[in-house]
Amino acid sequence: MNIEVIRKEEVASALWTGGQTQEYSIYPKGAVYADRDFLFRISSATIESIPSEFTRFDGYRRYLVMLEGDLNLVINDKKEYYANNALFAFSSSDKITSYSKGKDFNLMLHHSIIDETVMVSDASFSIKHRVLCIFAIERSQITLNQEVYSLERYDCLLVDNKELEIMEIQLSQEAIIAYW
Repeated sequence: MNIEVIRKEEVASALWTGGQTQEYSIYPKGAVYADRDFLFRISSATIESIPSEFTRFDGYRRYLVMLEGDLNLVINDKKEYYANNALFAFSSSDKITSYSKGKDFNLMLHHSIIDETVMVSDASFSIKHRVLCIFAIERSQITLNQEVYSLERYDCLLVDNKELEIMEIQLSQEAIIAYW
């Protein structure tokens, strides 16, 4: 089991048309976001322009959580609203225009990945999946199989569980959890 703590201050920023983005992880390693040749991507972005258009990608599902601010948008010509820390799931081929400013968490999964779970929760859980991502909304402690990891706000714990071992997880604070 490979366990990596990705600190927010170690993640490089890049510009996108509506603000800045920070790529926490892309898989496989060495994949390039613009080439659309990845299986998953974990990132966080600021939304600084109103309106701003979400980048469209065929073949991907996306999960977004506003970390700062709420989300007012038009998705395929329909108005929708998501409060701070609410999960917004959508197809990356949807036409989306945002009318909000703020900061988000973003998970992109290739359509070949199945059986994923994405949620905002502080509940303890046990899983036996290949990949686990825990993104800290606030400073918190994550206990994974009795090992404690301290995360600052917007740090990410990423586990590659090649052996498919059972993982027992306890959270001290609400966090964004994804596994597949």
